[in-house]
Amino acid sequence: MNIREAIEDDRQGVMRVAKSLSPRWFDNIAIGTSIPRDLSVHRTHVAKEGGRTVGFIVHTTVDDKADIKWIGVEPGFQRKGIGSELYAVVEDELRGVGVGEVRVETVAELTEYEPYERTRAFYEKMGFHVEKVKRTRSEETSEEFYMATYLKVLPRM
Repeated sequence: MNIREAIEDDRQGVMRVAKSLSPRWFDNIAIGTSIPRDLSVHRTHVAKEGGRTVGFIVHTTVDDKADIKWIGVEPGFQRKGIGSELYAVVEDELRGVGVGEVRVETVAELTEYEPYERTRAFYEKMGFHVEKVKRTRSEETSEEFYMATYLKVLPRM
């Protein structure tokens, strides 16, 4: 397994992984608009196995705060520690430049949906806790659901 910062040539592999997670984790707006846009403007790291992209993480930093925008691991490679390794590489880099907080938004526990039970468990295992929950509406379906913002305070070096 090789984890490194993405280059332009990785974009197609990242989108292939993202599409493999649709519609369970990523909706049509994420696949068609949000992820491609964010790949163009935010930092991305990829996990490569035998030259093939099997996972990715997209994040942004403002001042001493970071946001995880997207993280995904191809279904056949899930539960093998790849997501944890991706996050650990990014967290180490963030701590190295003085970032003190990392946030991520995901579907909240109030919305029962099995794939996101696993997502929440992942973030909790990484040391995140729920900072706030808000009700929102899907742009794609107009369905109401709850989103949670998870926070992790990073130790100062």
